[in-house]
Amino acid sequence: MKIYLQAQIKKFLGFFLVAIILITYPLPIRAQEIFIYRPFLEKELVKTEKKLSIHGEIFGNLHLPSTFPSYNDLSGPEDRWTYGFQNFIFFTPSTTFLAQLITHDDGGRRTKFDWHFSLRQELLDHLVIIIGHDSNHDSDNQSFLNGRPFYLNRNYLGFGLVVKTQSLHVEPFTWFLHHTNHRGHLDFSGEKLKQEYGLRFGALLRSNITLNVQFIAQSEAYFSIGQAFLGDIILRYYLDDLIHLSLGFSFWQDIQVTRWGNKQHFYKVMWGLAIPF
Repeated sequence: MKIYLQAQIKKFLGFFLVAIILITYPLPIRAQEIFIYRPFLEKELVKTEKKLSIHGEIFGNLHLPSTFPSYNDLSGPEDRWTYGFQNFIFFTPSTTFLAQLITHDDGGRRTKFDWHFSLRQELLDHLVIIIGHDSNHDSDNQSFLNGRPFYLNRNYLGFGLVVKTQSLHVEPFTWFLHHTNHRGHLDFSGEKLKQEYGLRFGALLRSNITLNVQFIAQSEAYFSIGQAFLGDIILRYYLDDLIHLSLGFSFWQDIQVTRWGNKQHFYKVMWGLAIPF
């Protein structure tokens, strides 16, 4: 029994150390939803339960190494820490509302916070419609673009084709942006985005490990290849029902050289810890 307890303690300390290292790596600079596949999430419905039923998680992440800048104008020191939460509300078996907040820290001060809201409605067995809003706001810095105060703000209407099994989630999707000031190149030399399309992939690799993948292409014109693309690849380890550990990699990169002759990219390694509820 003593040997077993010692082994469990060493195992916990090892994973805790990995989590601390991971938490020093940065998360995406954008407000879009962080895709995490949750195969064991139970849907308690507001309609049937007659109460507000919320699921989600509180998370913290360390970004190291990271080249993601801190502010909306892509200036400042590297993004080092992110903290936040995701909330899911299941109104009906086919209607889900998501709220997400991410706060950014450069290691010594709060630099930015991102809001994401989306409503998913299943239209058919494998077809969902998605209505979303994203906004990123500087905390103690004012970003400027073309001499005017600048923050990212966008609304979109999209569709996803969802294929699910007990241990797999595959979702190619596209959404069309409106009322946005988000631009197509990382140096802001492009036009306003009109469309994004991509793929979400989630898999239960083992009973306590999930793979979470999201790739997005950003386009200034409808149905074009795009000006930039971004992605997140995250492994989740369910240490127990109360603690999930994360290890991930994120990138954001121009596809083409911009009109100013730039072709930029950012990347980060993310180490994280989440507490589900």
